[in-house]
Amino acid sequence: MTDRPARPADDPSTAPLAPIAIALGLLLVVAACTQLNHLPGWADDYGAVLVYLAFVLYLSIAGRLLWWGADTIIRLGRAGH
Repeated sequence: MTDRPARPADDPSTAPLAPIAIALGLLLVVAACTQLNHLPGWADDYGAVLVYLAFVLYLSIAGRLLWWGADTIIRLGRAGH
């Protein structure tokens, strides 16, 4: 059995990036929400599958960034750092 490297959320040196990740994740989600009314037009122009898959991928990345930042802050708060 090999030793696994620490996950980024377990590394205290990444803690300063957590608030930035939360802010950026929220900004990306808000930006996506403001463009919801454009999705049907883009789907007509470029194809529904492409547009909606790209939108889901975009929101997944934004959500993961937001989740990582929140998880990092919660973990460090519990650890007492």
